[in-house]
Amino acid sequence: MLIDLHNHTKIGSWDSKLNPDETISLSKERGLDGIVFTEHDAVFGFKEAQSLSKKHNFMVFAGIEVNVEDGHVLVFGIDEYNDSFRKHKTLNQVVQDNNGAWIAQHPYRRWKPHPVVLQTSDWDNESENAKALERAKKVNLFEISYSMDVLNGRANIENNEFSLDLASELGMYYTASADTHDEIDIGKVATYFPKNISTYEELIKEIQQGHTWPVDLTNGSLTNYKDFCIIPNDDELVKIWAEIKKNRVRILEEQN
Repeated sequence: MLIDLHNHTKIGSWDSKLNPDETISLSKERGLDGIVFTEHDAVFGFKEAQSLSKKHNFMVFAGIEVNVEDGHVLVFGIDEYNDSFRKHKTLNQVVQDNNGAWIAQHPYRRWKPHPVVLQTSDWDNESENAKALERAKKVNLFEISYSMDVLNGRANIENNEFSLDLASELGMYYTASADTHDEIDIGKVATYFPKNISTYEELIKEIQQGHTWPVDLTNGSLTNYKDFCIIPNDDELVKIWAEIKKNRVRILEEQN
């Protein structure tokens, strides 16, 4: 199943031009099997998502994109929001208490410097990226995250590569989302779930277990990693997930 886990609407996100109905209609047209509405620091609502799902005969769920101290995370399984969630350790506890899940988002926005920010022409891109990656690896938000979007539909190849490098270095599972704000964003990427998901609880469980794979539905305009332009077979995915888990265990042991 192809599900876009990250969608904004003008109802709950000031920077979106989309309404829920058109997002759902275009998602269906462009081959997705389901979507999750995730407003900025605001609840879309479980009941509202269920109502839209019935109306369109399409899988619709509701999460939240939370702005925490060191970045953004997509949160699933919580139907409330308060400002205490901006502290990622508080949010993490709430997610655990509700048997929810979270996915780290676009780390390049806050942790990957750009020449215009540094205001310098003396710029070694490879060197600066390496330094930025080392800094990001020490951020607790990422250390405790088990999944990261390594494909964002609104990012370029270089920034998505930074996300992939960070996720790989920290032993995270891979996801992808379009981060929709406009019509052009819809259906550019999605997360593949081998399991046939029909409930929100099933979606959350698959995210928790890392049974996900990022797919670039533009066929390569968002990544140089060609394996993200295809859907591996189930046996290949099981091997990939086992390697990620093995790497994660090793990293956690080294940290302790």
